[in-house]
Amino acid sequence: MLDALPYDILSLVTEFLPLYEVRKLAAVNRRLRHAVGLDAKFREIRLDRHDSRMKGICEMLSRRDVANHVRRLTMQPWLVRPGTKTHASRSENIWNHVNTFFNPHYMEQQADRRIRKRVRKDIARVTDAIRRLRYVEEYCIIYDEESRYHREFFNKLLSPTLETFAPTLYKLTIKVPFELLPHLSYVRLPELHELDICMCTGEAFMDQIKYALDGFFVFLHNITTLQHLGISVTSFSRRLDVSHFSQRWGKFPDLKSLSLCIPFNGAALSSPEGFYEHVVKPHASTLEKLRLSTTRASVPLGPVPRHCQNWIQRIIKSSFDTPFPRLREVELALRPLRANLDDLKTFLENRAPTLEKLTLTDRALQVHELRDLFESLCLSRVFPSGRNDMLESLKMKVDVLSPTLLVLAAECFPELKSLNLTFADVWSASPDLRGRTQQNLYVAFVRFLLPYKSTLFANWRLRNLALDEGPTKFPWFRNLERVCIDCFSSPIPVGELSYLAI
Repeated sequence: MLDALPYDILSLVTEFLPLYEVRKLAAVNRRLRHAVGLDAKFREIRLDRHDSRMKGICEMLSRRDVANHVRRLTMQPWLVRPGTKTHASRSENIWNHVNTFFNPHYMEQQADRRIRKRVRKDIARVTDAIRRLRYVEEYCIIYDEESRYHREFFNKLLSPTLETFAPTLYKLTIKVPFELLPHLSYVRLPELHELDICMCTGEAFMDQIKYALDGFFVFLHNITTLQHLGISVTSFSRRLDVSHFSQRWGKFPDLKSLSLCIPFNGAALSSPEGFYEHVVKPHASTLEKLRLSTTRASVPLGPVPRHCQNWIQRIIKSSFDTPFPRLREVELALRPLRANLDDLKTFLENRAPTLEKLTLTDRALQVHELRDLFESLCLSRVFPSGRNDMLESLKMKVDVLSPTLLVLAAECFPELKSLNLTFADVWSASPDLRGRTQQNLYVAFVRFLLPYKSTLFANWRLRNLALDEGPTKFPWFRNLERVCIDCFSSPIPVGELSYLAI
């Protein structure tokens, strides 16, 4: 049937398919490979090093039929190194010795000149290819904080490139040296809906940071179509305090998604309440997704107050009296790892009527903690049956994977479609089996689940079960794939199961 479709129609169809599906189509036969192969190969492009692949891609992009397929471009400007000269003529050696006699730094200057020449060539090659891209929807520019960089490379790939993509750019991810952010002040992106900004300030002082971010906030306030705002801080930003800019983020009438990711010790956010009051609360009526996550922390320059590490609890506690009528998706990092969960329970009680997707990260929860959290999501004043029929996706870490946990999830969330569990250990339901063979644990696991097949599991809507065993490996665990398919009456496609562990 696909063979009968004209090439033009196939090309249009592939634009609405996920990239992995397009690649499958391209592998079916020669005609389909010709029709959709370009889309499969060039829809997403990443350029991050000086090599033959980079040169080949830039050369291919000189063709309009290839350039028109590019939808996502990721740029990570590379550090150009001087080429090693393998041969020098006798006259050249004499010339170098003479110049070195009069200028001890002559050879270093020559190497620096060769580097600048290669940088100019790489910039010209890449920017020439970028100018031919007319339908880029996602652009990501990032850099490695642990290495040096060529400022002129970023200068060309930031503002000038954004102006090229402005008519079609839908999503933008920026992770660049903070001193380059002022160049964004004159950029206008009328179609931008999603913005992720990663602040990389290194050892810079707050006065320097404030000056650099002035231009960025001008750029941000000129975006009138923003629906997602992601703010993240790297662990190398040791003097940055996001709270100093809480009042400058502005209000976006269509904002649906908000994300904040900072080092887990909270040193980058001295006033979580201020951030909530000026950034989160103004968008409470439109927010559909809220994500508060953490990254690793570097050694602080001075003592960090203990209350700073509770920044997530302080933000969600500030929200208790604020309605979020559209909030459907929440992702929270459970930090500190031994913190009290009372604020989280209250937060889940308030958001349960609209919550469809919940992700809890960082901390491995115990069974009694899971019971308490599940009860918070199933309050009788909200759900008279005592079962939450709103939640469709649940992802969390547990210390022990047990059949009791699967049964508890089925009892509390009958409409759950996706369950993702990361665990460090597996225990059977029978305490007397602990310490015995892995086969005994497997048998107990199976025997516990099978009686629920025709009762509790018969009406469970689960369609995607992902179990990640983390660093610990259980030889028998692959067999649970068959057990899960046998126990849940709603067939779970094998292709949707997580093969990390199953």
